[in-house]
Amino acid sequence: MRKTFNQRDVQNVFDGFKDYTSEDAEKVLGSKDRIFRMVSGGALAKYLDDVKVFFQMLRDVFARRYNRVPKGTIAAILGTLLYVLNPADLIPDVIPVVGLLDDAAMLALCLKFVSHDVEEYKRVMGVK
Repeated sequence: MRKTFNQRDVQNVFDGFKDYTSEDAEKVLGSKDRIFRMVSGGALAKYLDDVKVFFQMLRDVFARRYNRVPKGTIAAILGTLLYVLNPADLIPDVIPVVGLLDDAAMLALCLKFVSHDVEEYKRVMGVK
């Protein structure tokens, strides 16, 4: 049986992402192409469009073109993208097939947590 996550489960995962630094944001934004390559294949491919929206959203937030995003949402996105970027996370990415499963799980949890804010961003900014 598949476990579905409720809002409390998701919130518990992201409680550690409340604090982020400008260095974290610069690292993520500076690694955009690398992250896109990582997410464009295998177990992560289905998240590519979402990750692209994450980057648009971050760029618009940091450029102050869009200011309706709670800090927790930005922190969750940054934390998740930093996690995906880290090859030595819970299950090292060098392990074939299963190495990316934890990254996929983190992306799925992040999307569950931030979906309302992402949909609002897309609506307001006309992103498809």
